[in-house]
Amino acid sequence: MEMKKLLFIATVAIAVIFNACNPMEDINNEIDRNIQANDKDRLFLLDKTIAPEAYTLTDEDYELSSNEDVANYKNFSQYALPSEYLPEILNQKFSGDDAQAMMVTYDYYERPYQDRENAREIEEDEYAEMGQSYANFEDEDEAEALIAKLLDRKVYAEEAGTEITVKYILLSTYDTRFIKVNEDGTSEEVDETDDAVEVTDEIYEATGNGKYKNFFRIDNALEDLAKYATENGTAPIVYAATVYQNFNDEYAVFLYGGMNWAVKESVMPRSEELSYKLDKDDISQSTWKADPAIKITLNADDYALFDETSRYLNFDLRSGQTPGTDRNKLVEMIGTMLDTNYDAVDDQQYLVTYAYYDGSSGTDMIRVVKTGGVWSEVVE
Repeated sequence: MEMKKLLFIATVAIAVIFNACNPMEDINNEIDRNIQANDKDRLFLLDKTIAPEAYTLTDEDYELSSNEDVANYKNFSQYALPSEYLPEILNQKFSGDDAQAMMVTYDYYERPYQDRENAREIEEDEYAEMGQSYANFEDEDEAEALIAKLLDRKVYAEEAGTEITVKYILLSTYDTRFIKVNEDGTSEEVDETDDAVEVTDEIYEATGNGKYKNFFRIDNALEDLAKYATENGTAPIVYAATVYQNFNDEYAVFLYGGMNWAVKESVMPRSEELSYKLDKDDISQSTWKADPAIKITLNADDYALFDETSRYLNFDLRSGQTPGTDRNKLVEMIGTMLDTNYDAVDDQQYLVTYAYYDGSSGTDMIRVVKTGGVWSEVVE
């Protein structure tokens, strides 16, 4: 009987000892998992630095992009939006705390809008004021540098970011000009066309311009080619002719930077704030979030769509005006501008900078989105 009791006690003791090992094994497994997770985190963070408050992309940064144009041209554009391709660059360089912000400056390509209808034309006496012997320039770079200084002296801008289009005359030589001779024998200059007939040496000879194989000025080309086409029965026809002396209307967009005017380049720096979304469960899924909106600044073509905005190129926000204090009407009018001039699509946010007057002039931004063809303001 005593032997049975001892055997039972021994069996229970062994079972207790065996079961007591299981919690320790669980703890060890948990430690192993934590070590592996920590190692994974360390590997992820190994080649990254803590994000600074502000950062400007370098040429090497653009080369990290999966978009070939971004990597090659070292900028973003409407065809390669920063909202899509900027985060992937930052994800390879920087980490941060959850919701940490970083102001990022990058280059953006956008062809400057030339407001030709409202362009400031350089006057004849202003050419002389800028040291020109005649009412024209012969060098584009010199023209833009001198016009910028002229604007510094003569044009006041209230705030940085103001733009102005300037029209001036540029003298150039040996330009190809396109002359259309109509069926009735009249002639006019037209834009380049694929079906233009190049003026041959024989035609220059026949029109009395064989010595130098070109027309002296555009007026000579218009007159001589109209006569030639009429006499030879080739009208209507478009000729591609070489003209020696050309006085071309040129347009340049100037941007006020707060102190001086300067030519607005196609590639300009932009800055925007991005925030870090830290995934605590899987740090490798953490990412920088860019603004999903397409950024648009309204221009004269947009304001021209409404009688209420076309005259002063802004929205009148005073009570009793249109849109006045009606925020929904403002959204509706901006939406029409986006639909008409920017081929706006559904479910895409647009961050629109617009000019207004409410007793004083200013600019503001509004975030809008179109859903099912209906525009609404995005309120964050």
